[in-house]
Amino acid sequence: MNTVAYFLCMDSSRDEVAPLVFQKTESLIELTPLDWVVDDYPVLEYKDSDNNRYLYIRTNVVLCQDQQKYQPVLDKLKDCALIGMVNWHGGQNAPDQILAIHTVGDVTSAHYPPSKPLYATNIARSLEAHRKELNLEDFKVTTEATHWSGIVYDGDIDWLNDLHAPLVDIEIGSTSDSYNNVIAIEIIAKSLLEVFDRTEAYPTVLYVGGIHFEDTITAAVLHPTHPVGLTHILPSRWIDHENYVGTVGRENILRCIHSIDGGIDGFVIHEKLKKPAKDVIRGLAEELDLPLIKRKALKTPENTVFYL
Repeated sequence: MNTVAYFLCMDSSRDEVAPLVFQKTESLIELTPLDWVVDDYPVLEYKDSDNNRYLYIRTNVVLCQDQQKYQPVLDKLKDCALIGMVNWHGGQNAPDQILAIHTVGDVTSAHYPPSKPLYATNIARSLEAHRKELNLEDFKVTTEATHWSGIVYDGDIDWLNDLHAPLVDIEIGSTSDSYNNVIAIEIIAKSLLEVFDRTEAYPTVLYVGGIHFEDTITAAVLHPTHPVGLTHILPSRWIDHENYVGTVGRENILRCIHSIDGGIDGFVIHEKLKKPAKDVIRGLAEELDLPLIKRKALKTPENTVFYL
């Protein structure tokens, strides 16, 4: 039996997505209130046929906007297989009509909470399957670089050290029209219920370099027959940093690897990553006896060392 917990802010002035996802969820499954109350909302539970538990935690504030307020709640969830924050995606130059998922962490400062690739990948692939099934052709499913939105709200980055369960963001972006798209909402609601559907993990790679929305790793995670697992993704703008040079860089990449359940099966490196960070990755690949492949090779993951 596994437990997953989903945080959903019910204040539509703060989050247009989560209340609609919750409403759709209520139409799909029967939720049972527990004695546990958060922000005057009883925590709701659903159990599937395998006795896996799904907790729906409704809040007045988005989790990332006041992480300290919800730390006592998170402390009770430390043994969860996964925690998900369901919300909206935004930001400067943010792409629209997306269904996004990413792990939580802070790459620049090398804060890496736990990552569970199996469950993150299950959600990502369910998003894509339901997107196709429901013919939402104008939207695309995408992964994002590892980050924590709490930084935008002056959250304490060291808080990530107290996060003992894997945390992912599941989002719709990036305009009000997209937030209120009923099909996108349905896709999210259904995908949350399929987090435990697959129990066999795919090869897990650490993708280093590139941009925030890196199509190559997204396509590999969503590959129809030979996918790779979704875990921390380290973009160039945060990895080309003094914290990823020399001995310090080696220690920080090892910290990332050790945060990933089951470790990794290899590295994928973007060709535009700067030499100091590349040298760290190359050195670790040799030290750990792990394959190191270029981004372009991952475009056909079925032909990579991870599957041959």
